[in-house]
Amino acid sequence: MSKRHYIFGYGSLINSSSRRVTGIAGDSLAVRVKGLERTWVSWKGTKMRAVAARPMPNAFCNGVLFEVPELELDKFDDRETHYVRAQLSREKIAYLSGYAALDAHSTIWVYLYDHGEQGLQSAPIVQSYLDVILLGCQEITPHFAQEFIQHTLNWDTWHDDRHQPVYPRAQSHSQAIALDQLLETEIPQAFHQRCLAP
Repeated sequence: MSKRHYIFGYGSLINSSSRRVTGIAGDSLAVRVKGLERTWVSWKGTKMRAVAARPMPNAFCNGVLFEVPELELDKFDDRETHYVRAQLSREKIAYLSGYAALDAHSTIWVYLYDHGEQGLQSAPIVQSYLDVILLGCQEITPHFAQEFIQHTLNWDTWHDDRHQPVYPRAQSHSQAIALDQLLETEIPQAFHQRCLAP
């Protein structure tokens, strides 16, 4: 039996429309991964931050597993420039209620980031990118979006660029007010420091 390949998406890849812009991607399974810490990092060659994960023993990170045909993996590698695709141990994965575990013939991948290579610098979080992530989380449940916010570090230097999106895979949507209410509830200090992008 040939191995099936899955990617653990913990940022924009949570969003089904966003990942299918890149390549063939199956339906998602909602999970938590033990031992991964998610934080905002400066994104090389751009004027924005992205979320990135690194190993951290007592942390955990929510996200989704989705199947990718082996011949499509290169497309996701190209998308995740500056990340390294690494195999993820299935022992670290906890499936949310209602989602069945993958079989032993599956290979699970995660894109990790070399945090030592690039600091936060002055690049901002941009709302258009964050919106894509939160809309993806809400495909699972509203609580899943709350958990993303609560378990992501470095909420500062934040620009609202919805009027002129910086993120290349930005999505038009009508949920801006609801997303803003969620952010204001979960991280009020950071949210109120958000400014309009120039």
